[in-house]
Amino acid sequence: MSAINSPLEIYKLLNKSNCQKCMLPSCMAFSVAVVQGGKQLKDCPELDAQVIESLGVPENPRKTIEDEQQISLNKMIQKVAEVNFSSVAEKLGGIVNHNKLAINCLGKDFFIDNSGEMTSECHYNQWVHIPLLNYIIHGQGKEISGEWCPFNELKGAASWSRFFAHRCEEDLRQLADAHTDLFFELLNMFAAQEVAKTDADYSLVIYPLPKLPLVIHYWMAEDDFPSKMSIFFDRTAPDNLNIEYIYTITRGIIEMFRQLIVKHNMTGKLF
Repeated sequence: MSAINSPLEIYKLLNKSNCQKCMLPSCMAFSVAVVQGGKQLKDCPELDAQVIESLGVPENPRKTIEDEQQISLNKMIQKVAEVNFSSVAEKLGGIVNHNKLAINCLGKDFFIDNSGEMTSECHYNQWVHIPLLNYIIHGQGKEISGEWCPFNELKGAASWSRFFAHRCEEDLRQLADAHTDLFFELLNMFAAQEVAKTDADYSLVIYPLPKLPLVIHYWMAEDDFPSKMSIFFDRTAPDNLNIEYIYTITRGIIEMFRQLIVKHNMTGKLF
């Protein structure tokens, strides 16, 4: 076999366990990434090295996460140039100011111009930039319903749910366990609001985007019971942001918190 051009050809070689050891949500996602150059066959630890060698397939140049993000960003920048900000501002919960669309993210205003450039009083964050452009281009502006549900119950979340549980909820729990006071101080810095009448030790709602709230429930460890972290979204979330970018912006919040914790805790260490 001199070349593999179809994800299905690669998928047939895999054990189809969706183990996520390649850091992608499924074996099919891995197959697509190999064809696109984002992953190599050897990145699947379950695929026998002799099988890879027997294929005689030259490795594609490997793309980093930053490369893939830049490709996505470039595509969205082209699309946002076609958007009339005045016609979408109200439904997205934003305002037009000096020909820029202002969207509030975690209590801070981010400004997008027609070239897709993002400015803010905050440091540049590509984890926010890409979802924000997707929100502008594809967001339906659906009103928040008040019906909360876990990520895995959102429309279209099936292939991302285990990935979300591991890379978002579990990672966030570890941060809250290690730096409880600082963690919740940071949430308050980003306009978190308390949620009443829950059995969790902490229940806070934050707004990564005006019509994309999420609720963080955290139970501290007690006696023989370990700590627990759950993230809930409004049922309308996938109508206002593509499910992939709901994951991306949540993951971005975690990365931001990691950096802030290292900067502000007394040891200068994460764990």
